[in-house]
Amino acid sequence: MSEESNNVDSVEVDASASEEVEASEKGPAQEMTQEEWEEFNLKVNGKEIKEKVNLRDKERITKALQMEKAAQQAFQERAITLKQLEEIQEDVEDFLEQFTEDPLSVIMNREFNFTKEQKRQLAEAILREDLEESQKTPEQLEYEETKRRYEELLKEKELLEDQRRQEEQAYLEQQAAVELENEINAAIEGGSLPRSKYLTKKLADLAYIAYSNGVDLSMQELIPFLKEQYKKDMSEMIGVLSDEEVEFLVSKDRIRSIRNKQIQSVKPKDSAPKSPLKTEDTGISSSRKEDEGSKIKAKDFFNSLRG
Repeated sequence: MSEESNNVDSVEVDASASEEVEASEKGPAQEMTQEEWEEFNLKVNGKEIKEKVNLRDKERITKALQMEKAAQQAFQERAITLKQLEEIQEDVEDFLEQFTEDPLSVIMNREFNFTKEQKRQLAEAILREDLEESQKTPEQLEYEETKRRYEELLKEKELLEDQRRQEEQAYLEQQAAVELENEINAAIEGGSLPRSKYLTKKLADLAYIAYSNGVDLSMQELIPFLKEQYKKDMSEMIGVLSDEEVEFLVSKDRIRSIRNKQIQSVKPKDSAPKSPLKTEDTGISSSRKEDEGSKIKAKDFFNSLRG
């Protein structure tokens, strides 16, 4: 068989093989009508959570693997950087320890590349300092030592003063926060309002606005403004809720009680003359007709209360 025929046969085999592979890949995917899901237990920031993953969602799995590899690379680079910093710190500590124990060995070490001129200047400085120290009187030495110690004590005193001021400021801020909270709670209770985080924050915000604008008002004096804001927020909230949600929050009994009060307020008085005309009994009581005529939606009912 010639070389050309071999090439043609190989191409035909490769083409048929690729078609079989594509058919095998597409076949099951088309036959599967339900997505395959699997639940995984994950631990994130010390908390265990459950996550469902579609095993056929290749795009999401690919992104998750890419993020995992990127995170691993970032952690590895960070670990290398921290290791390098630790090595540099160890080298510096070794140098300082060696220089403290035997400074001459450090100066004469060729690895540090000190020139002869630098070594000479350093030696002259040391000799000059020794000469000056030897020429000082005992009184001068004592005075300098006293001055040095005095400056150290001043620095220690400043540090202690700063620490005391910080602690005192923290204590005063804590006391002020407690007093403010007590004042807010007392004002809310005095205003016959329910104690809640929402009202506490609202009253604190009102007090801050008043203070920022230079208005001197106590917590008790801010209660009317708080009530107005509270009612406005509640009305806006009820206005966007469905009837079922309103009934769930307020309760059907409460809505029925308020509705009956409105019905009683519009009923005619007993002294009014009764009509002599007889009405035909339809099987529905007058009270039931009255109730049906007065039924309104809960949302419209509460909107009517806003005036």
